[in-house]
Amino acid sequence: MGEQKMSSFTWQITGRTPDGFSSGNGPPDKWRDQLATRLGHRPRRIGILAELALFGALDCLDAAKETALPGDVVLRVCSLRGSVSALSQVLEQNREGLPMPFSFLQSQTSQILPALAAALNWQGDAVVVLARNPMDLAMLACHQAGGAGMLLGWVEEAQPCQSYWLRLAPCIVPTAGFVSASRFEEMISPNTRCWRLGQAGIEIAPACD
Repeated sequence: MGEQKMSSFTWQITGRTPDGFSSGNGPPDKWRDQLATRLGHRPRRIGILAELALFGALDCLDAAKETALPGDVVLRVCSLRGSVSALSQVLEQNREGLPMPFSFLQSQTSQILPALAAALNWQGDAVVVLARNPMDLAMLACHQAGGAGMLLGWVEEAQPCQSYWLRLAPCIVPTAGFVSASRFEEMISPNTRCWRLGQAGIEIAPACD
């Protein structure tokens, strides 16, 4: 690499879910059938939110041309509302007695993590975060990421459902081109290719070389 060096605080977006992230721009109509085909079986007992997370994460890794996730990748998932349908089901069952065990498990957003770990054949540092500002997840992940970078997802099951993912890997430090990101939409824009931590927050750039 000559005089250039690798920085664990600068990352290049190497993959993202193809459909992008915006209101009304979610997975295709038959995404659950596509997921079942990809996995070789239809997921059972994990809930819609976890299925959406699986669909988006696998799409993102396909775009990044990765068949396996390195063990030291930081995996972070963000949701504003969590498992809405499962929570509603648990509340309804609670009126009639105790909720059913699988309904209760599906209401726990943490169930996303074992589903992802099993599908990716991966073990590592993974967390689900409930946050109102999607930039909070990115900031948290940037502070915690290690040498293999990050796999980040923003997942919502409420209509229109969303499962947007980014794969970021450490890259060569560029000499210029970074500006402070003031909005989440700027960070995930197709024109943004690199992130780094700045003194005022996350900075973005259109290229890393």
